[in-house]
Amino acid sequence: MIELKLQNILRQVKSENPEKRYEALDQLFEYKQQDGIEVQIDVIKEIIKTAASNFPERVDKWDNPSYYLIDFVCDFPMPEVVDGLIMHFDGLGLHAKERAIEFLLSTEDEGIFYFLEEKIISLIETGDFVIPIEELSSYPVLIKGILDNSLEKLHSNHYKFMIYDLILSLNVAGYEQGYKKETILASLLKDYQTEKQEYLKFDHEYSTKFVYTAWKDSYFVVRNRMKLFISLMEYYYSPEIGLELKQTLDFRDPVIKTQALLVCAGKNLPYEENTIVACADHIESAEMTYWELKERNLEHLYPITEGKQPHLAKSRLFSAITNLPEEDDEITRFPEDIQIIDEVETTNAYGQPVRYYLMNFREHSTVYAGWAGGYALEDGDDTAELWDGTYTDFVEFHSASIEKHKEDFSKKRAEEKHEHENSVYFEDSPKLSMGAWFFLALLITHWIREALNGFEGSILPSIFFTVAGGALCIYEIIKNKKRKISIFGQQLVKKDGAKQNSIGLDKIKKIEYNKKHVLVFNKKNDLAFKFPLKWVRYELFYLHIMEHTAHLKDRPFIQT
Repeated sequence: MIELKLQNILRQVKSENPEKRYEALDQLFEYKQQDGIEVQIDVIKEIIKTAASNFPERVDKWDNPSYYLIDFVCDFPMPEVVDGLIMHFDGLGLHAKERAIEFLLSTEDEGIFYFLEEKIISLIETGDFVIPIEELSSYPVLIKGILDNSLEKLHSNHYKFMIYDLILSLNVAGYEQGYKKETILASLLKDYQTEKQEYLKFDHEYSTKFVYTAWKDSYFVVRNRMKLFISLMEYYYSPEIGLELKQTLDFRDPVIKTQALLVCAGKNLPYEENTIVACADHIESAEMTYWELKERNLEHLYPITEGKQPHLAKSRLFSAITNLPEEDDEITRFPEDIQIIDEVETTNAYGQPVRYYLMNFREHSTVYAGWAGGYALEDGDDTAELWDGTYTDFVEFHSASIEKHKEDFSKKRAEEKHEHENSVYFEDSPKLSMGAWFFLALLITHWIREALNGFEGSILPSIFFTVAGGALCIYEIIKNKKRKISIFGQQLVKKDGAKQNSIGLDKIKKIEYNKKHVLVFNKKNDLAFKFPLKWVRYELFYLHIMEHTAHLKDRPFIQT
């Protein structure tokens, strides 16, 4: 049983021998990778309690049992985990606290948010805490509470950019635009001018190739900070800021230039026509320019009116390749001379028409094949909307004919489609009822009492009730095995013996639940089917449904 192995891991992570701790954490990681793993609640509680206890002095970065134990239990979104993390929060290590905060934010519970606000503010005072910017970005009220008590950290080297990120999130959410304007404006202008001097060290030698092959992280840090400051200028504006934006429009980095252009366009500030043309034309910023203008309802300003789709396809393939994880430090991904060779029109998983472009590109003197798409043709022949499936397998382009590349593409899509349609991404069944467990507990107690009394009198009635009760429990177990809720490919499936109901994930309008049932409604708002709430651990069911509908344009409502 996994519970016994986990109990052994809990003993090993407390060992004074670093090797034993390493082996235990490695085994815990292996269990974390297993899909559909189930652990008894009592053991999960024990894991949290252990994570909040004292451990031997660390010998290396990996030696952080508190974090890895909490990371493990965060895969089980249950009320008991929430309660355990809150109860033992103060005893956790710093990184474990950071992971616990990310998990607790997902509850979206107002009472828990009060708890988190207090803890985050306290942790910021430690000087080492990493604020979960992305996770907090959806909760402006919580952000404001944190900022109200931590704004002075704008002057801290460790927290400066995290606080600026929180301020941007607060403004973007529209909750309190221009928050603490006078205070922030003064700091923003000063910090931007300091960071601009760092950027100017690169500007005169700027080239896209240098960015991705030589400068890399040392430059991306500067670029991201410049983008952050310029984004804030949309909400914190002054004549001095206006002069800075005007200067930024002449910078050579197309991404930084595009960010400044978007602020100018949004605030009706002047800019040259050739500036927006340059931003839309550059392979690094073409997609950014289009989508950001569209988000601001300024799509009409995008200067490329014809052939937009193939133009953006090149930018899409460039981004896909340059953002591939670097598995080998000696390999630098930088595609050059990207060309569109042909196209394939097919359908996506929902039967909608899409277009993929066959492309080639050069990298390290070798020409490879790549694919960009699929562009949603229902929205027009030159639409930028797409179901992203852009990729390259780094197959040499001249190793096959164009038709062979297209055949291989179609074959790969067919194989992926078949695998997807026959994959079970979630499955849960009802467990043994409380009544059955109660009966089993009574039987065990009864037989212990009989043994202690030396089996006085006839035991035939006891045997009869044991056999009868056991048979009923076995019957319930067998019946439950034929009851399942699953996400099978693109379908939500309910199976009850020989009966089966299913609905496409894209056909679901909403999923709600009450004390007894989970209710699934179709797009017409008719009840497609329902199933008992006890058939699933709803917290896990909710997470899986959200994950598998996140890509849909018309996402269903899923009750939390």
